[in-house]
Amino acid sequence: MFYNPHESEASAALLQTSGDLFPSPALPLSLEVITLEEPQSRDEKLNHAIRRLIPAALQRRQGILVIQRDYGKYTVRVDHEVPCGTTRESRESLVRR
Repeated sequence: MFYNPHESEASAALLQTSGDLFPSPALPLSLEVITLEEPQSRDEKLNHAIRRLIPAALQRRQGILVIQRDYGKYTVRVDHEVPCGTTRESRESLVRR
C-alpha cells in the first residue's frame, strides 16, 4: 500500500474549513449561568456551559471567555479575542448595593 502524506493533509484541511462554509445557526455563542449553590455545583454548571460552546468556538477558530458579572452570575461566550483552544476568565467590578 502506498502512503501519500500530502493527500491526508489536504483532506484534513478540507474537513477543518468545511465548518466555516456552512455555519450552524443552532450552536449558541453565549450562555448565562446562575450559580447560587455551593462551589462544586458552580464549577459543574460552568464546565457544562463551556462544553456546550466548544463546537461553536472551534467552528469559528475562537476561544471561550467566562465573565463573572455578579456573585453567582456568569456569562460564558465564544470570544474573538481569546485564542482558539483557550478558555479565559474575567471579572466585572462587583458592586454591592
